[in-house]
Amino acid sequence: MSRFAPLAAILLVISACGSPSRAPVPVGVPGPAPLPSGTFSEQGPYLPNAELFVCPGRVTNAPAMDNRRKVENFSPLIVVNGVILASAPANDACLSSGFGPRFGRMHEGIDLQSRPAGIVFTGGPGLVREVSTATGYGKYVLIDHGRGVFTRYAHLDTFTPGLQPGIVVGFGQPVGRMGATGNATAIHLHYEVLRGEWGPRGGWGLTATNPLSWPAFIPDDAAF
Repeated sequence: MSRFAPLAAILLVISACGSPSRAPVPVGVPGPAPLPSGTFSEQGPYLPNAELFVCPGRVTNAPAMDNRRKVENFSPLIVVNGVILASAPANDACLSSGFGPRFGRMHEGIDLQSRPAGIVFTGGPGLVREVSTATGYGKYVLIDHGRGVFTRYAHLDTFTPGLQPGIVVGFGQPVGRMGATGNATAIHLHYEVLRGEWGPRGGWGLTATNPLSWPAFIPDDAAF
């Protein structure tokens, strides 16, 4: 596929209520070509939480946290190969499992929980590659953000009506709601940040990375 156009402008959008718990959001060109009005290509309603907390109890692969269980050095917006993404694309959710080896297998993303089950949003603008179901992942969505960067959203209970492969989405558009489809023991979102080239295996040929390990998005330092 052709590369997505670089983000032409970075604007900081603050929630109307001025809550300090929500972080600024970048707004940019959401794809290689505009789509008709009414599609998913516009900027979505999502504003990332500025902080992330580890869920109560024992959490596998938990990152460093303080005595309030707040994840240390957390950034709501990260930069992956020059692509700005949300590191935890659901509001008011806690981290129920981190990235890394778990129960003898590699856990290739982070798990986020909220009660009631929260809406899951696009981590960045891009092209929807897959809206499908897999044995382990249940209902999932895969988005191509260009520059060899992808995100996957798994264990969804429902998909947003009209979401389908080939649609261009903006930052923070709803893709569905947290669920327990596939190999899941509780309602949650399994979120992956992936790198690689799109090929015959689709999303299964990509390499998973830890969403919490990427550098923070800093507007003054970002070069696009």
